[in-house]
Amino acid sequence: MRKKILPFIFILGLLYIILPGPTSVEDFSPLPQSAKSDEPGDTVQVPNIAAFFSFSKRAEITEFYRQDYQDSFIFGKFFPPLTLNYPPEEAKRMVRDQIYVTFMEEYVYPLRGSIFVGGYEPFVHNELLKAPHNFVGDHVHINGVYYDSKTTLRFYPNNIIWRIFVYLAIWGLSISVFKIWRKSLQKEII
Repeated sequence: MRKKILPFIFILGLLYIILPGPTSVEDFSPLPQSAKSDEPGDTVQVPNIAAFFSFSKRAEITEFYRQDYQDSFIFGKFFPPLTLNYPPEEAKRMVRDQIYVTFMEEYVYPLRGSIFVGGYEPFVHNELLKAPHNFVGDHVHINGVYYDSKTTLRFYPNNIIWRIFVYLAIWGLSISVFKIWRKSLQKEII
């Protein structure tokens, strides 16, 4: 039975590794009713980065991109990406060095890549600073429009060759550890 299950699991894992998925940040949908940012650092200056101004709040933004990332993979129908929540200070290290966000989440499919979603909400920023609220200070003003938030995406794809190499290494090491463990059990019995 084990001799049939392990090859099946190996093949399923290999399919997970080699099936196509997003290759750049351009493969992700923009937020509904949003405007793409053309500010410095939000376009070609940093690879695989995009930013949008929108009327959406954190819950809508994070759910939208988690679902968009999940839908971009065939296996996303069976399990969602891992969600990691980071303190906003980490955005300077993980997204780009000149950025300010009020929230940041990462969606990961192990061995496949990840996308960081950083959002800036001026209202939340003012709340954190205990600053007074007013319409202008609680919105992002771009081209005559007052938006509720700015969302920055940073996608980290990985090379299929490295994915396959790491996957095969995991299997090789797992088999080796299992054989060593089984051998040590046999010595204890004797």
